[in-house]
Amino acid sequence: MEKQTQNTKPHIVFMGEIRFPYGLAAVQRLTLMAKAFIYEGCRVTVICRKGSWNQDEHKDFEYKGNFEGIDYIYTSKDVHRPKSFFGRNVQKIKGIIGELRYLRELKKHDRIDLAIVPNREVKHALRYLLFSYFYKIPTATNFVEMASSMEHRTGFLQRINDRLIDSWVLKQYNGALPISDRLMNHYNQKSPSKPALKLPILCDFEKFNIPRGNQEEPYFLYCGSIRYKEVFNFIIEAYKSLNVDEHTKLYMIVSGGSKKETAQLEDEINSSFTTQPIKLYTNIPYEKLVYLYTNAIALLIPLRPTIQDTSRFPHKIGEYLASGNPVVTTAVGEIMNYFEDGKTALVANKYDVTSFAQKMRYVIDNPERSVEIGLNGKELGLREFDYRAHGKKMLDFLKTL
Repeated sequence: MEKQTQNTKPHIVFMGEIRFPYGLAAVQRLTLMAKAFIYEGCRVTVICRKGSWNQDEHKDFEYKGNFEGIDYIYTSKDVHRPKSFFGRNVQKIKGIIGELRYLRELKKHDRIDLAIVPNREVKHALRYLLFSYFYKIPTATNFVEMASSMEHRTGFLQRINDRLIDSWVLKQYNGALPISDRLMNHYNQKSPSKPALKLPILCDFEKFNIPRGNQEEPYFLYCGSIRYKEVFNFIIEAYKSLNVDEHTKLYMIVSGGSKKETAQLEDEINSSFTTQPIKLYTNIPYEKLVYLYTNAIALLIPLRPTIQDTSRFPHKIGEYLASGNPVVTTAVGEIMNYFEDGKTALVANKYDVTSFAQKMRYVIDNPERSVEIGLNGKELGLREFDYRAHGKKMLDFLKTL
């Protein structure tokens, strides 16, 4: 009886991600989309093709199970990345064959109402499109970035891949879930007859309802990838211009580097100061990340007036808002659709070190007002970005497919 009841519920399948459920922004967005569907009474299955964690990470995590109500499976039957080149390639083949078999069985004995896939690599996108064609499964792409605008992807084959993704592959899906107005407009130009739902950043605000710590030193916080050196250096220059290193620190959570590389970079950065005001973190547990967010005096995220930054809407902005602390950013892209300077965030009117530093200075000089701005930002976030606020719209979108 239970199986029959379950089979009457809409069933959404996510394909093409790795590192579920402990990955970075893409996995966190997937998880919150899944929880939004579950909140509206749907079932969700996440299919991961292969393992990618090191052997000493998440040792007790099973290849198949349920996480926070979300069914998942690693079709390679291993969540860890083999050490050898041969082993890794065998795992890839096992994962692809397992993926095909699992979808076939799922379609035969259950129902699949929608497959949501990422939009990154042509070879994988085509495979998912073939699956959906043979098994008659509607597909929507989780459209969160303009691949051809990604500055760090400079290889010749990468550039070809990204242009194909943005201009041709995108048109092959039955619908799309763009994260920004710019991506929505791009999709509507490429596929004017197909449905699309703008789905902004999502956040689980309940995970940030923790007591604040007894923080001895005030600090600004930035969280981002080390590969965006320009932004990294921009924030350091803005901080330097404040001349507050003995009183207010700068913490930076960086992804994309090892702990050794991060420590060396921290020493290199601090060599230009008389004290050691900048502290770098990497590969920290999520609980530690939440703690650092909730105890900062302000959270920094400068966006640049580029195609890349006007197209995206960084996941961490939702988490920044959930901390209840003020967000310092720039008037670029989606920021202008949601935030008001001095009320729900501190928004520099241009991407400029001096303008950005002025907003940081405001936090130092106006602590009480800054707290109010942070709380206003959290209220905005709960209203606009809490995952539960989007479940019904996502379910209605599914029905259009």
